Amino acid sequence: MSKTIFITGSTDGIGLETAKDFVSKGHHVILHGRSKNKLLKVEEELSKLGSVDSFIADLSDLNAVNKMSDSILEKYKSIDVLINNAGVYKTGSPIVKGYDIRFTVNTVAPYLITKKLLPSLKKGSRVINLSSAAQDTVEVEALLGNIKLSDFDAYAQSKLAIAMWSFDMAYKHKDLTIIAVNPASLLGTKMVKEGFDTDGKDIGIGVRILLALSLDQKYKSDSGKYFDNDSGKFTSPHPDGVSDENISKVVQTIESIIKKELN
Repeated sequence: MSKTIFITGSTDGIGLETAKDFVSKGHHVILHGRSKNKLLKVEEELSKLGSVDSFIADLSDLNAVNKMSDSILEKYKSIDVLINNAGVYKTGSPIVKGYDIRFTVNTVAPYLITKKLLPSLKKGSRVINLSSAAQDTVEVEALLGNIKLSDFDAYAQSKLAIAMWSFDMAYKHKDLTIIAVNPASLLGTKMVKEGFDTDGKDIGIGVRILLALSLDQKYKSDSGKYFDNDSGKFTSPHPDGVSDENISKVVQTIESIIKKELN
């Protein structure tokens, strides 16, 4: 049965390759990108394989994220799978509107998208959130933009933070399947090549686990868990990521940022 699947950051890397695979298997894919020209090019390319649509937004701008989410919600009353894939690691301008862009794009924007799209995520829908093997204790003051971090520290904290709100949202929305995943370390994406100066591993490793978590029946009861594709199994994230107190602080902080930026 054909599914409707929304993938953020689907104009290159693992997002693009995953979108191609879904489309070629007969699913309808909603693409996302921040570059209009790039997005149109990918939409044209994938439309030759099957059914696609596209929406544009710079995920570092929460107002743009909010507007895009409203547009998607207006057009799509039912979304079967949401994959929050878009991410950023290294950038020449890490601070945007007072916040570290790693936290905004990797943590806050996907939270906002998911919350906004909840009316279209029906019973049994899945949300797959891309985390990472790189994880570190989330400093709330850094999330708020009050502490400047190195590229790696900001990325690692933002990737634990997305896993943390995944656990919280899974607990609050038991009719959905919400899974955080490390698709595999150092895959051959543009982000990895620019950030770590390595060609990386076969992107297909990550694509295959995203497809499986999105569609395979065996994962439908694994909501609120973290899958580490380096070990090929569900496991525990960084210890600080499973503390109820820490999760509550992170979620409350994300909510406060969104409230402030959208008012």
